[in-house]
Amino acid sequence: MSETKITIEELIAGHRLPTLPTVAARVLEMTDAEDIDLRRIADVVQMDQALAAKVLRTVNSSFYGLSRPCGTVRQAMVYLGLNAVKTLVLSFSLVDTVDGRGADANGFNFTEYWRRSIHTAVAARELARKIGGWDPEEAFLAGLMQDVGVIALYRQLEQGYISSIRSGGGRHETIATIERNEYGFDHAQLGAAIAMRWKLPCVQVEAIRYHHDASRAPLEYRSACRIVDAARQLAASFEQDAPSSVMRKFRQCTRDWFGFDAEHVRAIAVDVAGAVHSISSLFSINTGVLPATERLLAAAEERLVAHQIDQDRRTDLLQTANADLEAQVRTDPLTGVYSRRALEQTLAVRLEAARTTNRTVSVLFIDANKFKDINDTHGHLAGDAVLKHIAALLKSNTREESVVGRYGGDEFVIVLPNCSLDDAQLVGNRIFDAVKTTPCAAGNGWPSLQASVSIGLATALPDDECDASELLARADASMYDAKSVAGRVDRAA
Repeated sequence: MSETKITIEELIAGHRLPTLPTVAARVLEMTDAEDIDLRRIADVVQMDQALAAKVLRTVNSSFYGLSRPCGTVRQAMVYLGLNAVKTLVLSFSLVDTVDGRGADANGFNFTEYWRRSIHTAVAARELARKIGGWDPEEAFLAGLMQDVGVIALYRQLEQGYISSIRSGGGRHETIATIERNEYGFDHAQLGAAIAMRWKLPCVQVEAIRYHHDASRAPLEYRSACRIVDAARQLAASFEQDAPSSVMRKFRQCTRDWFGFDAEHVRAIAVDVAGAVHSISSLFSINTGVLPATERLLAAAEERLVAHQIDQDRRTDLLQTANADLEAQVRTDPLTGVYSRRALEQTLAVRLEAARTTNRTVSVLFIDANKFKDINDTHGHLAGDAVLKHIAALLKSNTREESVVGRYGGDEFVIVLPNCSLDDAQLVGNRIFDAVKTTPCAAGNGWPSLQASVSIGLATALPDDECDASELLARADASMYDAKSVAGRVDRAA
């Protein structure tokens, strides 16, 4: 271990940590609100005229390929969506915050840092577009921020950090191991802590945390973590002195994780190489000349072709088995919402993240009233239909960041991150009314059915040391109180 004693908490609390400018922080806060007002967000961005000009210049570039130009930030939000504009605001703010070019007096190579970050961001965006399941703009920002922990460590330790990472031969692939040996943590963990401090969505936080090893990521975020991990590998293959094994590794992981064949990989590498030059100039960053993409791919393909047929067969079987296993573990087969196991794991992660970022987490515990009567009167198929009906209403009446799961039998749980007790009660009352006023459609052998629910609520404050099991127990007890008085939503602090 290094004699330089420092922890992630000390780095987070320190004045040398990269911090978001006021406009970017305000945009993040406004996009996290319950009621999102595009006009107000656009006005906040427009307050920083230089930032607004950069956003519009990028939106109107070939990187986005709009058929007609945008004249205002609000138009850009309408054409491209809020996430795209938010990502650009945060990306330009990150570049301005780091504010380094070339190599400085200590020998820290900012050009190399930005080359790796830009290449990873563009590759992550392209992979997310091809694979689906994650907003490409969120993937871009996660890729751009993957190594922000490196900047934080360098600002704190300066020449000492440079000396440490040089002991591994200067290759980025060795840095994380050196950092863990020296400090007890690595730049990926620190980068995730910074992203949490900036209140980025959990998926981006975890993609940064596991960008060197997506296999260790929680099931909930593994697909996104794989995207950034694979993007990092493609970016590494673009380095001038990168051995051909790096591209082979990228080729292999995209086949194992995403089922990509050689043509898919070729198309992605070519698209990324084309987009890198455009976005680098828009960010005023010189990422250098990329090596010949076709040559990299050919070298990787030569080493893989001998085992192609056998590996494809093994990969297909493994992917199918893993996908089936993950789906079984993560998803309730009847309702399609989270399983109890996945729900409990997710709640534990959200509680830990909430304590780090000084936020609250609320839980709604929902029980279907007189469900046994429905089964006894109309049969189990009718009961199954009611459970699926309730699950659909729970999902449609909560935000995308909320987690809906089936806890068991006729019980459901909703995890509401960054949600106060009062706000959670509003959500619960909305769900109570939706279930009460929306009949379950008639089916084969049963008439239209009217479900009702009892809802309990519990909230964990930032200084609350309760774990997932205790918070669920409190919400469960609150639900029984609501059931006993036939009320709407009972609450427990």
